[in-house]
Amino acid sequence: MIHPRPMSPAAPSHQRARVRAASTAEKRAHHGRLVMMMTGTGAFILLLAMMTAPAARAAGWVLDPDASTLSFGSIKAGHVGEVHEFRDLQGSMDDSGTVEVIIDLASVSTGIDIRDDRMRQMLFNVATFPVAKVAATVPVGDLNDLAVGDSAFRDVTASLSLVGETHDLPMPLMVTRLTNDRVLVHPLRLVILQADVYALAEGIEMLRAVAGLDQISTAVPVTFAVTFQRAE
Repeated sequence: MIHPRPMSPAAPSHQRARVRAASTAEKRAHHGRLVMMMTGTGAFILLLAMMTAPAARAAGWVLDPDASTLSFGSIKAGHVGEVHEFRDLQGSMDDSGTVEVIIDLASVSTGIDIRDDRMRQMLFNVATFPVAKVAATVPVGDLNDLAVGDSAFRDVTASLSLVGETHDLPMPLMVTRLTNDRVLVHPLRLVILQADVYALAEGIEMLRAVAGLDQISTAVPVTFAVTFQRAE
């Protein structure tokens, strides 16, 4: 004959309370371990993921600063024109055509040291706005099939971020394949930047006053030629 196993008597209420307390303590400890993971090792992993995420979207092309130029003109006293440049450019273009160019505003070069310093401080305020950024998406389409020496036109609207302002600029581009691993990008037409749109008019007025000039135009002609090298 099989005798039914006697049922264990219910634990006293104080024992059940200790079980619940232990369970709650374990949950809190588990939560604490999760927090520590997020603020310690977990935070490191998260930071690593954030750092490597751009690498996963790494540029297929990298701007060659030694083979790239960005220049702009100024017109003062009504008819005197001068050409200036930025000497430090960085940038990339991925295989989908997403382009970013970073301009070090402190690298402005006008040929006159004191004027360079005045532009850095009075015009660009490099202490607060050290760089300008240009972002655009260039339709790649058949660019991979472009023969060496051939060019293709691309109608692009770029986004320019400068001294705290961001605005779109229509920028028709010509893309020329220099070699299998190098392309040259330059505007099809001169780009005219309206300085007052980017809150630069006040800085230009300060430059005009300190230089003792009658006028400096707020219409600024800009041109560039940037070379991208396929990343290894």
